[in-house]
Amino acid sequence: MAKQQYNFEIRVEVSTKSGTLIYRYGKMPDWVEIHFSVPFSDQPDKNISEVTLYNINPSDFNRINKGDRVKVFAGYTGDVGLLVSGTIYRTTIPSLEDADTAYVLRILEGQDYSKLKKQNLTFAKGASGSQIIKQVAAKAGINLKFVSLKTDKKYKDGYTADEQPMDTLTTIAGDCKTSLFYLRGQLTVQYIYGSTKGTDNFELTYASGLLQSPTREDRDEDWNDADDDDGLGKFSWSVDSILNYHMTTFSTVHVKTQYVNTTMRVLNGEHSFDGTQPTTSFEGVTQ
Repeated sequence: MAKQQYNFEIRVEVSTKSGTLIYRYGKMPDWVEIHFSVPFSDQPDKNISEVTLYNINPSDFNRINKGDRVKVFAGYTGDVGLLVSGTIYRTTIPSLEDADTAYVLRILEGQDYSKLKKQNLTFAKGASGSQIIKQVAAKAGINLKFVSLKTDKKYKDGYTADEQPMDTLTTIAGDCKTSLFYLRGQLTVQYIYGSTKGTDNFELTYASGLLQSPTREDRDEDWNDADDDDGLGKFSWSVDSILNYHMTTFSTVHVKTQYVNTTMRVLNGEHSFDGTQPTTSFEGVTQ
């Protein structure tokens, strides 16, 4: 069994039919070993998180079922926040790892809209992307947080939404150079360099958790061409930090070292803890 990390805390909440099960890791008397990998991205494909609970009460295994809602929180004493919210999409059988019993929760982020029926909505000439997105989501009963578009495209010949609603939303968001993604379980449409309202802003230095100097790559030599520009920027940065729930999709992070001094928006990455070092690794982009 791994050694507890100083001031690092995890809380896993599983809402079952017979009540909520809560598991904690940290400096508390009822702690259990918890490992996890929680990916995040700017894509509409839902991420799968894995949480491993060690040596929990055997009676809990039978209480946890497919479809139960799960929330995972992590951070440090006084600053613990939500990493992911979703549902169990597959139950597992406990396994032995050395002398410990491990139970893996596989969590599908957000609400599953993949089984919604196709729509048949017609929009008049000159309809805008924002209009189509909002009406398609409302008609389908999709809980969508609309933040911003890079370009509110006008469809001069009108538009027919005759696909599965998530496919339509993905297409229109792409036409508007904007991302459709799950943010801590909430389906969101947002332009990465648009409004920062409601997003986290964090300065990352070696003193605040940066683990090593970030590296930079050119993303797209043709990014200035309007037809090729995906709206995400010119440069891509790879960054590793101690775990920080504030840093997730579209968070604003100012990275400052002896050689780097730049502000980036987080594109994708992963929060993880394997019993040794809690980490957040992400790709950031800049214009």
